[in-house]
Order: sequence, then structure tokens, then C-alpha cells
Amino acid sequence: MKRVTFQGVEMKAGWPERILAAQAVTTLSIAGLEHPRIRYGDESEQLAAGSRPCPDCKVQQGQFHVPSCDLEECPSCGGQAIGCDCASHSDGGAGNSARPFSRRELEIVAARQLFTWRHTGFTVDGDATFEVRNGSPSELPFLSVGVRGPNLRGVAWLTVSDIGPGQHMVVQHDCYKDLVRPEEVEFFECPDPTPETRDDYWEFGRP
Repeated sequence: MKRVTFQGVEMKAGWPERILAAQAVTTLSIAGLEHPRIRYGDESEQLAAGSRPCPDCKVQQGQFHVPSCDLEECPSCGGQAIGCDCASHSDGGAGNSARPFSRRELEIVAARQLFTWRHTGFTVDGDATFEVRNGSPSELPFLSVGVRGPNLRGVAWLTVSDIGPGQHMVVQHDCYKDLVRPEEVEFFECPDPTPETRDDYWEFGRP
């Protein structure tokens, strides 16, 4: 996967265009009403925007998040925009229509279905630990695992590039430890990616 540098941050090719397109989407449609979107750094939760880009979608302080970013705040309820119960969120049609999966992407989807994981606990620093087993005939760079807690619904991208076919390993990830306490976190299986949701899965290459 080709990498580029944009606004001083390394990311996959094509992601800068997504960031730029997101800046033209200034509202979210919720239950038929347009609400101004909340820019990175203006959230009620402190995300250290002044010292780093958004950990999920890579925008800079003062920019709008890329639609579907885990850390965008809902302007109606103050919860997580992609995980709250507010009705009819819409990004105003930003982004392009999804192209079908390529043969290689279909292989990634198939391999992902043969990876298994279980949450085994937390480190003394608060990182979550997982035992991951690769039951596929190939390797993946990351494995997406769902994360939820109070006012949070997101994804942890476990680094599994060192786990070859038939192997298993314990890996760890911070899993939003700056936002929720370990006892509040629950992990779940993410649904299979589709062409429309491929950008949410680091199995295809991280932002």
C-alpha cells in the first residue's frame, strides 16, 4: 500500500483527498435537522488535539473529522457520532461511490474470517491484551476488533503482521484507555467489511 505525507502526517495514498472532502461537509443531518459538525479539538472530551492529529482519521486541530471517524462527537447528544442513538446521521453524500472489491481484497476478507481472537486481560499500563490465532493461509497487517463502552463505539486495530499461518500470539492495544476505564470496555467481533466500509478496516491498509 503506497504511503504519502500530508500536513506532516504519514497516511495511505488517497486519504488526503478524504480529509479535504470532509472539510466541505459542515453539518450532520439528524432527524431532519441540520446540525453544525464539531471540529477536531472542540469536543467535550479532551483529545490532546493541540499536540497530535486525530488518532483515527488523521485530521489536524480545527478541521472536520473524516465521516465515520470513531472520535467525531455528535452535535446533538454529545456522544460518539457513529455510535449514538440519534436518528438519520448523514454525511451529506461526501465521498465517492464504492468500487467493488478487487481479487486481492476478496482474499483479505476471506483470510480475516479465519483469524480468531479472545481478550485475555489488561497490562499494568491499561493496554488490552488479546490472544490471536491465524487460521488462514496468508498474513494480515492488522485485525479489526470492535470496542464499546460508555459513549463510545470504536475499533481497535491489532497488529498481527508477525502471526503467520497456523500461528498464534498475544498482542496488546491501548483500546481508548485515555477515554474509558478497563472495567467499562467490551470487545466484540466486527462485521465483515463491504466495499462501502473498506476504509474502516486496516486489514486493507491503515489511514
